Amino acid sequence: MSAIDEIKQRLDIVDVVSDYVTLQKSGRNFKALCPFHTEKTPSFFVFPERQSWHCFGSCGMGGDVFSFVMKKEGIDFSETLRLLAERAGVTLVSKQKERVEDKEAERLYQVNEAAAQYYHHLLLDARAAEVARNHLRRRGISEQVIESFQLGFSPDSWDALRQHLLSRGYKEDELVVAGLVIEKEGGGVRDLFRNRLMIPIRNEQGRVAGFGARALDDATPKYLNSPQTAVFDKSGILYGIDRAKGAIREQGLAIIVEGYMDVLAAHQYGMANVVASMGTSLTQKQVAIIKRLTKNLALALDADAAGDEATLRGLEVARQAFSEPRQVGAMPTWLGGTSKLHGNLRVILLPRGKDPDEVIRESPENWRRLIEESLSLMDYFFEAVTSKLDLSKESEKLAAAEQLLPYISEIEDEVEQELYLKRLARLVGVEERTLAGKAARLRPTQRERTKRVVSLSPVQALGNPLEEYCLSLLLQHPAELRDKSGELSPEYFEGTENRELFLAWLDSPDVEILRQRLDVSLYEHLDSLVARALPPASERELETALADCTRRLGEQRLRRLKALEEMLISEAESEGDKNLIKEQVETLLQKALEPSSQLKELFEKGKRERKGALR
Repeated sequence: MSAIDEIKQRLDIVDVVSDYVTLQKSGRNFKALCPFHTEKTPSFFVFPERQSWHCFGSCGMGGDVFSFVMKKEGIDFSETLRLLAERAGVTLVSKQKERVEDKEAERLYQVNEAAAQYYHHLLLDARAAEVARNHLRRRGISEQVIESFQLGFSPDSWDALRQHLLSRGYKEDELVVAGLVIEKEGGGVRDLFRNRLMIPIRNEQGRVAGFGARALDDATPKYLNSPQTAVFDKSGILYGIDRAKGAIREQGLAIIVEGYMDVLAAHQYGMANVVASMGTSLTQKQVAIIKRLTKNLALALDADAAGDEATLRGLEVARQAFSEPRQVGAMPTWLGGTSKLHGNLRVILLPRGKDPDEVIRESPENWRRLIEESLSLMDYFFEAVTSKLDLSKESEKLAAAEQLLPYISEIEDEVEQELYLKRLARLVGVEERTLAGKAARLRPTQRERTKRVVSLSPVQALGNPLEEYCLSLLLQHPAELRDKSGELSPEYFEGTENRELFLAWLDSPDVEILRQRLDVSLYEHLDSLVARALPPASERELETALADCTRRLGEQRLRRLKALEEMLISEAESEGDKNLIKEQVETLLQKALEPSSQLKELFEKGKRERKGALR
């Protein structure tokens, strides 16, 4: 969680705004005389569920807690960040500390790369590495894959790596921090990896973050990983992602296996969209990496793992990570959009007792067939749950229903949900309508869905993908697009980080100058947008993409405004809010028509632009 998100989570906008203006309760919201212009009738509203504010009067301003304090105090973003961080009790990272951490991380990458080169050289040339070379031959790993993945060998020595890296100018404490050497009980240090096949683990950018190491004798554990460091987090990285990301984008599918050898075999046989979770249950961080590349994910699981709790936890993580709020008509998701699985999750069931690398080496065609025959997530849940139960027993029929109904209740498509209810009814011998009634009770209500979505800030909950795509275009193609961004307004960016980046971009000729002008809290977000992969495009295609983004962001803003106004009107009418006088309701009604008119204009403009692009 970023410092901005943490501040928003800890602070209530109502409390902050109350320090500056006198708020009156108005239904679920609060109102006041606008602090930014003179008025007699309150038109300034604060929305606690949304954690936002908006003036429906003459100034028409709005935003989040950051924009309110910035406008009211007349200070910039950095000053506001520090003011609110102090109030929220959030510790901020200073620019000096950030530079030190960046330098330390860079040094870790360098020492890991030096170690990888040393291990690789030994595997290719050292006599002692023959045992490792024989192991790779038995596993059918080609010389090309050995070179491509920079596989290596660690000698059966206490300090061979240490001595080599010290001779290259690295310091002993750097080797300890990198996890390449460990402290001995009697004092001093020793190499962590000894007599093992070395497997460099690279991040998305292709930098060596850590190592996996397979024992070549009876040593335990069989596989040993680098300890967690500033650049290596096993739960936040996927083995092979640096080499697989292009194929994943191109094929629109990521396949996740368990082990290193599975990835090596897949890539050797031309299946480059395969990555490994390295023996751990799938984590949210790992799924987040995949989501940036594709919405289609398949997990290769041993048939013996069906019903295993760790496996089901990993699948549940994937299911939740792929479930996103969805807009319904013009209703913004933060006002109650429903949840739908925005992606295709499948499970590849392997033959019992076989790993993917065995299946692939024996028959690449069989591997492809298994992918084609993969199960949908819901089918797998049925398979996993029922395989552990004796459905001839009433108690276990009840257990099956209790375990499967929560999944079925969240299926958005009514036809699909009915099909799985029929299937469950046949399995447990209960009437379908009984199960349907229970599923309906399990399904979150509109109010609960709203509460769940708005419990986080909009940026945190939704990620603003359109805003981020637009910024990536601008950051990566400033020469082509700077003169074409005139219609893009800071008000179009709902996310605090996105809005500040856009404002800084307007006055910065390149990314480096932009970075210097930003608060350190925005560095990570900036780097992720600059590094985001965009499809190749001509200058005209880039201009069309930016124009489309601008139009759609404008539509989003107007829909947000219209929905807020309609909510206030509906609330006043349904709750009989006497304080919201008739004249004010009529004013809001009149203003609600303005976004409708503007939306119609934007829609017509979009149609004209699309027709022009087709000519």
